[in-house]
Amino acid sequence: MKRTSSLTTRIIAIVTLSFLLLLSLVSYSHYYSMREFTKESETQKSELILHSIAPVVAIDIYLEMDDPMREYLMKIVEQNPMILKLTVRDEKGRTRFDYASPRASLEVEPIFRSTELHNQMNGSNIGEIEMLYSNAKYEMLLTRYRIFTILLFAGAMIIALILLLWLRAYLSPLKKLADELKSYDPQRHNFIKERMESKDEIAVIHNAVVDMVENIENYTSKLYELNLKLETKVKERTRILEETNERLRREVVERTRAEEALKYANKMLEQLSITDALTGLHNRRMFDQNLANYWKMARRERMPISLLLCDIDFFKRINDNFGHLAGDQCLKELAQILKACISRPMDMVARYGGEEFIFVLPDTPLLGAVGIANDIMQRIAKRNEATYTDIKFTLSIGIATVTPDEKSGECLELLHAADKALYAAKEKGRNRIEVHPL
Repeated sequence: MKRTSSLTTRIIAIVTLSFLLLLSLVSYSHYYSMREFTKESETQKSELILHSIAPVVAIDIYLEMDDPMREYLMKIVEQNPMILKLTVRDEKGRTRFDYASPRASLEVEPIFRSTELHNQMNGSNIGEIEMLYSNAKYEMLLTRYRIFTILLFAGAMIIALILLLWLRAYLSPLKKLADELKSYDPQRHNFIKERMESKDEIAVIHNAVVDMVENIENYTSKLYELNLKLETKVKERTRILEETNERLRREVVERTRAEEALKYANKMLEQLSITDALTGLHNRRMFDQNLANYWKMARRERMPISLLLCDIDFFKRINDNFGHLAGDQCLKELAQILKACISRPMDMVARYGGEEFIFVLPDTPLLGAVGIANDIMQRIAKRNEATYTDIKFTLSIGIATVTPDEKSGECLELLHAADKALYAAKEKGRNRIEVHPL
């Protein structure tokens, strides 16, 4: 379970952080202002000293009065111990005065100032003064303020700690109340119902919680009795529902089985309605439907469509000589041969009549249709060469191909052309392929 901070800790944290943040902002603002003011003051002081001695030094250099200038500058240095280094050079770069304090190497970032000396008569350059001014007072003041800030923060932390201890003592009744509520169990009635006599906010909260617990216990007793009654009713209703659900489940299972059986029967009926029972190929009805659809598609797409009409030669002799069962077996074998000669999903072969079979070949030119017819003839010749049967048969095939357009008539013209081609094949001796032009 994730631990969260107590109310006391959060109050103290908010108060302390707010106070320290405000104190930090005020302290930093005051520190920044004092630092800038002190730095500017020291800078102005150094510039004032430099500008005050510049006219005197300029006159002494101009008049070449070196001794009076040295005495004057030494007095200035003695009166201003903050001067760390003072150097005077003439216009030729020669050093006319040079003073360096023993503290010069110990100072950190002293103030450097320089000024050029000019002849007041003609404005020409006659020398230069360079000065290093100590920043010791500036640093000392900032150090004192840092110490003051640290002490201020320490005092603030002590005050915050005292406030924390005081708040913990003041809010301890609330913590005790929270612990009792955490371990409270309405069924065992283990809450200590002691009221506080004072009138402060914590006492009001404590007494309100005691009243709330008493109300909860009263309601709990009533709810317990109602739950017992409700549980009995729920068990009875559950039993009834389970029995009802079991009956419904059985009915659903039986109905599902009946629906599946009906679907299967419908599927079988639909399959039987479009399939020839003997050969397993499509029947005449399925052929008529597909031929009409393929004819419309060929006319719309301007693509060729071919029909192959096949007939077993002298099939009646097979039935007469070997019996109808042998004839049926021949039809089945031929059906498998014809089915093996097509590979495209759109190509279709169907049983057209007794011993007649027909191919519908969409998007197939005459050359492709003749190729399939030759394949059929080769497969039948190979079958007749086999030794597993004494019954041999041949096939006559009539082919008709056309690319229909908007002026073309119905698909019956194509069917009649294939029939004429088949008739021509039989007239010319059977066991051959004939094409009727369109």
